[in-house]
Amino acid sequence: MTDTAATTAADPVEKVFVIGLSKTGTTTMKDMLTTLGYRVRGPSKTLLAAIRAGDMDAALPVMEAYDAFEDWPWPLVYRKAYEVYGDRARFVLTVRRDEDTWFRSIEQHGYGTSPLKSMKDAYGHYRPFGRKAEFTALYRDHTAAARAFFADKPGLFMEFCLEHGDSWDKLCPFLGHPVPTGEPTPHRNKTAKGKRALNRKLNALIAPIYARLP
Repeated sequence: MTDTAATTAADPVEKVFVIGLSKTGTTTMKDMLTTLGYRVRGPSKTLLAAIRAGDMDAALPVMEAYDAFEDWPWPLVYRKAYEVYGDRARFVLTVRRDEDTWFRSIEQHGYGTSPLKSMKDAYGHYRPFGRKAEFTALYRDHTAAARAFFADKPGLFMEFCLEHGDSWDKLCPFLGHPVPTGEPTPHRNKTAKGKRALNRKLNALIAPIYARLP
């Protein structure tokens, strides 16, 4: 696809929406945007539930209160955000090198999550276990839908992939900022198999049972 980031913002933009799914570098993007001076709003289960229930307007006061947005529910909000802010906003689709890499990461995230917490509001399923086809289809469809929506809106949309080497020199011109001097690209929230050992043990017991469910 043609990278629509070729048009550079003349001045720092008012709103930035990170519209990639979880485990695509959204936490790294949060750190980068914070460094650039944006007030960043991260995930909200309450807001995600409201939007899944059809109340897209629930996002409006949050969008007014912050400058940038990442993680759930923001991948669901880009059409409404464009309707409200138009060319005063920029949209960053964070992606992985391929859907299999993303699925391995989201699966590891599932193992590290408390069994009492469900991923259903975000992904339509309690866990990724045994659901690779469904999860990768969601990733693929979301990516295609975002690309299609912004195809005729040059300059408002950019794809960003840490695994392809994307960094400050791609993000900053797109948002109308100078590249920070001597600032390395942050790489936070990498999946660590040793984290949350108890959750991983419990999910390892749940996984083969859940995987067999229809």
